[in-house]
Amino acid sequence: MQDPFYKRTTRSKRPPRGWIKANRVTAYKAPPRSWYRRLLGRIFNRWTLSIAAFLALGIFLTLTYFWFLFSDRIDQRLLGGDVFTPTAGIYSAPKLLRNGEMLTPQQLTDYLRSAGYIEKHNRADPSRSRYSIDNGNVLIEPGTIAVIDGEKAFPSVSVTFAKDGRSVAKIVELGAGVEQRSVRLEPKMLSTIAAEGDGRRRTVKFADLPAHLIKAITVTEDRAFFDHYGVNFRGIARALWRRYEGDTDSPIA
Repeated sequence: MQDPFYKRTTRSKRPPRGWIKANRVTAYKAPPRSWYRRLLGRIFNRWTLSIAAFLALGIFLTLTYFWFLFSDRIDQRLLGGDVFTPTAGIYSAPKLLRNGEMLTPQQLTDYLRSAGYIEKHNRADPSRSRYSIDNGNVLIEPGTIAVIDGEKAFPSVSVTFAKDGRSVAKIVELGAGVEQRSVRLEPKMLSTIAAEGDGRRRTVKFADLPAHLIKAITVTEDRAFFDHYGVNFRGIARALWRRYEGDTDSPIA
């Protein structure tokens, strides 16, 4: 028989009804990302980063390959002898070598060296003009750069001297085997921007230049030289238009 004074003291596992909030959070939901973060997420992901790394590696390997390739070529040319770069300059008139002219082999070779010739056995640029001495004869072989208006202007000749070595006895054109009474030799370089030749230079100030010299240079090179800051946009547009019309003399190729 149950005791009437017995009270059940076991507490309920549920909290009182007043403790439960009506709008309690049951799950966390992150707010939507902004369009900027979504764009960055599309650009910078594992696929795009992998492709970018692959392209960067390919570019690096390509540049490294050409670096070693052309470095080796330059080293071979430097080790092979003289490196010659033809430049614009001021030249004398071509020398006319005549049969019977009072000239020694030493004087002829000195002139050839002043005109840019080198000895044939020297390892240098194959386009260079060369000379050699064979049994007292001077063999003159102009290079591929010895041209005027795109045509070879100076023949390859063999110059034979008299027994006393003081005059020219015979001039024979190589290849054809024809004896010539006179031939033209390459002109001697007097002055050039590359500081070659026999030119004498000194530094002058802009104020010391004659006004007509300044006008002569600017009228042929850039008439608006004193009107812009180094880049003539009108001149560039004009050159592009002339190039578009087929003007091969346009400075923009």
